[in-house]
Amino acid sequence: MIKKVFFRILPLITFFLLFPCIGGAREIAPIVSTDWLQTNIGNPQLIVLDIRRVEDYREGHIPGAISSFYGGWAYKQGELYSEIPEKDDLEDLISSLGISLKSWVVVAGDTDTPRHSYQSARVACTLQYAGIENVALLDGGMNKWINEKKPLSTEIVRIKDKPFKGNFNKEKMFADKDYILKRMGEIILLDVREPEFFAGTKKLDCIPKMGRIPGAFNLPTSCAFNKDCTFKGKEELKEIAESAAGSDRNVEIVTYCDIGHCCPTWAYILKHVLGYKNVRIYDGAMQEWMQDPQAPLTR
Repeated sequence: MIKKVFFRILPLITFFLLFPCIGGAREIAPIVSTDWLQTNIGNPQLIVLDIRRVEDYREGHIPGAISSFYGGWAYKQGELYSEIPEKDDLEDLISSLGISLKSWVVVAGDTDTPRHSYQSARVACTLQYAGIENVALLDGGMNKWINEKKPLSTEIVRIKDKPFKGNFNKEKMFADKDYILKRMGEIILLDVREPEFFAGTKKLDCIPKMGRIPGAFNLPTSCAFNKDCTFKGKEELKEIAESAAGSDRNVEIVTYCDIGHCCPTWAYILKHVLGYKNVRIYDGAMQEWMQDPQAPLTR
């Protein structure tokens, strides 16, 4: 009996050693393995959010998972493509999913493309912005779950609304353009785009010009992942992050990308895996920055 219990909790012990929680508020690791999730299915405190397309969810999902397509978590506002929902809208969305401030929420997306791999962190950061501490990313996403032939369900999970009131702290989570302009030279800016975008030799169609914010360091989002789209180990992540952000865990850091899609990944890792205490996301990103002719730009 003791041996059976040990092997049941071994995935949990192993993952907490690999990715220890930062701070005392967390009850689950910031990145959880497929083995951990399979062990904890059925825990009434646990909610699995499947952020893939609805048709993918219907074809097969983690038993008990709730469908919540990524598009509902990143709104188009004016000319900006990927913005945080308004507080009222976000509270309504979270209410519809039956999530409370005490829930354990695991975000599971697909890893079919690099950008799909980055969506889970965007959703996780949005949930934490609303005040939910125990949010985690499923390492390797649904692709790893399916490749390992773990159980799948086609039952559509219906959730009863649960009134939700968020504990929002936008200033702690996000930086806007004015904040960056005032703090340039004092904060560490991390441009998490791929090197060709950082160097100004390539751009997205929705970005008016090539270039980057002066003084920014390049920390490509893809560098956080292994070839199979699982996250690299903590020591490797630490080495990569410190090459751009330094080793001071109290330094002020802002991550940014093209449209706000990719920058939450390193922000999440820096804060919740590596213990940097003062990390913000520039949600408006280069799409907003380049619309201001007075905002400095370099290549």
